[in-house]
Amino acid sequence: MSDISPASILYDADGHPVGVVLDGALYRLQAEAQLQTKAKGSTAAAHPTSVPIDANRQALSVALVKDPAFPNDPGVDVRVVDNSGNPVGIVLDGTIYRFQTDAKIARGASGLVHLDAIDTESERGRLKATLYTPEGESVALGAVASTATAIRNDFAKDSGGSPSLLVDGDTTPVVFTYDAHPTQDVSLQEVKFVMASNSITFGTDYFGATSGPLANGLLVEVTAGGVTGTVALLKQNEDFVNFASPGGFEWVVSSKDLLASTWLVGGGLKLEGGSADKVSITVQDDIDSAGVYFRAFVRGNLLG
Repeated sequence: MSDISPASILYDADGHPVGVVLDGALYRLQAEAQLQTKAKGSTAAAHPTSVPIDANRQALSVALVKDPAFPNDPGVDVRVVDNSGNPVGIVLDGTIYRFQTDAKIARGASGLVHLDAIDTESERGRLKATLYTPEGESVALGAVASTATAIRNDFAKDSGGSPSLLVDGDTTPVVFTYDAHPTQDVSLQEVKFVMASNSITFGTDYFGATSGPLANGLLVEVTAGGVTGTVALLKQNEDFVNFASPGGFEWVVSSKDLLASTWLVGGGLKLEGGSADKVSITVQDDIDSAGVYFRAFVRGNLLG
């Protein structure tokens, strides 16, 4: 039997086939890939290419059919299907390989892990994985920049270049931004607020050391891909607990109280290079006396 076009097969670094494209969907191959027969007696299952069917071994409930997806193959059967016509395996270089039980790994497939092919060059293929919760929300994982020059960490700053959020935005709101890179995309990793004050209390509606809750609040927004979304509206100290990712909140009581609140983005949002994408923090109340230090630090990785 002939094998199919190499452009439709994904190989690992050692040249082993790990996936294949059929009908526009991407399928992954089992790590122990060859199809096996089913034993009827005490004889163990084995590969049909090496062991004949006998009294102790059942035939596979599959068939080889001509694959219309590969018209350049000269009349050979390359697809393995079950009794309902569903693809369950494929023939590569004369060896039958089976797909995973949950075979499809293209975007939109069911399950908690989605994989997409991100290479289309012949004889190579990389897969991008996205993890999802049972409710369908993507899971953020912290990413590490490949080189030191790919790290882009900075404070959100106002139009004058100041990073201090201790301003009066009651009459005229003050906007602090972490802007997109002029040429490269930025993968957002985290947004972190740090406040130091003579007194940071909870249960009394204070914002730092300022009596609250604030009338309008501290608005946190992200514009990614040209679309702006509200992340949080912070009006009192308790809101920083809700803003933080699990394990991302810290409160230290000392000669100066310290509050740290970190939202782990984990690369789930991308600021497109040369665009108006950004992280925006808008102070909409007078909080110039909320503490002695209050800033927002944004971590990002340059892509490409």
